[in-house]
Amino acid sequence: MLRRILMICIAAGILTDPGGLARASSIKIRFTHQFPETHFVAKEVRHFAGLVEQKSAGKVVLEIFPAAQAYKPAEVIEAVVTGAIEAGMTTNMDWSGIIPAMDVFVVPYLITSYPVIEAALSGEVGKKLFQLMEGKGVKPLLWFFQTRTMVYTSRDKPLKLPEDFRGKKMRGTSKIMNKGVEALGASPVSVSGPEVYMALQHGTIDIGLTDVSAALARHYYEVHKYATVTNDFAVSFVAFMNPKLWNSIPPDGQKAIMDAARETQAKTLKDSEIEKDKSINELKAKGMILHIQTPEEAKAWEKATAPVLDYFLQTAGAPAKELVEIIRKLKAQ
Repeated sequence: MLRRILMICIAAGILTDPGGLARASSIKIRFTHQFPETHFVAKEVRHFAGLVEQKSAGKVVLEIFPAAQAYKPAEVIEAVVTGAIEAGMTTNMDWSGIIPAMDVFVVPYLITSYPVIEAALSGEVGKKLFQLMEGKGVKPLLWFFQTRTMVYTSRDKPLKLPEDFRGKKMRGTSKIMNKGVEALGASPVSVSGPEVYMALQHGTIDIGLTDVSAALARHYYEVHKYATVTNDFAVSFVAFMNPKLWNSIPPDGQKAIMDAARETQAKTLKDSEIEKDKSINELKAKGMILHIQTPEEAKAWEKATAPVLDYFLQTAGAPAKELVEIIRKLKAQ
């Protein structure tokens, strides 16, 4: 009987071809992220999964665990590195404790225009950050760009000028973001995305900070009446895989994944702008009073937060200086 089984396997090419096993049955990749299913980035992840399965002819399948069901945002990197889960995504800010240069996107008013963001992620900035990630034990796949449009939510009145932040507690997620919070006059409190609603509801923080689509998907309008809409920094999620698993996938499967990644990254960038406008309108329809930051107010915020760039350049090392120089050249084009 054993001889017969061996002969069948050899005939099928499973034992003689390292990729035979992968072709004989689909490769399942468990993928964790923090977004609720209603968030547009969660929909982009499902789109990516569909493309991977389509382009691999069903040989590679992503099983998605949304809404931090599998791992909390702060746990994702270690889970993927150790192989506890095959793949996942988290913000550039969650990476900044390991790679300080990842905070380049949240330096206030450094990278906020759509053309610059697109050129940065698809060009040298994205490439260099991926190289740094590979050095930390993961295989980067793509950027799921979330937003360049933020909302600062409040209970009693809109936040228009830096003095409106004084004495308030506000969400912070990384050293650079915390420096921005402090520069505006508030005190940063570390709260992950899925936990912000409760923190706002219970008064653990006074000011909610997120992008417009997340404010809608996470129902901020139920606990805060006002929101100031700004374009002061950007947030991108980066998807990555365990490298051992990646190396075990046959070349045609790897190609299918990366082809799907390129298409999805481009789609997500475009969809983020569409979602921004849609979310602003829907937040208004929900009864939230939105204040769109004026150019004069933006100048006041930019002046107040200017020291954050100096701090970033001083503390984030040579890669940070290189990235800022690339971005400045992109802005000058």
